[in-house]
Amino acid sequence: MSLNPRRKPRRPLTRVERWALDGVGGTLLAIGAVGVVTPGLPTTVFWIGAVLCFLKTRPHTVRPMLRVPVVGPAIVWFLRWRPFGGGRKRRR
Repeated sequence: MSLNPRRKPRRPLTRVERWALDGVGGTLLAIGAVGVVTPGLPTTVFWIGAVLCFLKTRPHTVRPMLRVPVVGPAIVWFLRWRPFGGGRKRRR
């Protein structure tokens, strides 16, 4: 048994899955945009969800969202959080 087991490659998304993730991501992005001007409605939570949806379907659309000065650093911090594979790895 090797020390670094290889992961099985992920299967490509079907057209329906891609459309569903695009629709959910677009909806979350729109709700977050409304939250920019509406007091009491959070923006970051909805944009984090949109980034997670768009990372699977359209990774090129994520970069402009991460460049927003107010919300971008919070999204980057969330993506680097340990459950998503970020953070430091333990040394052996």
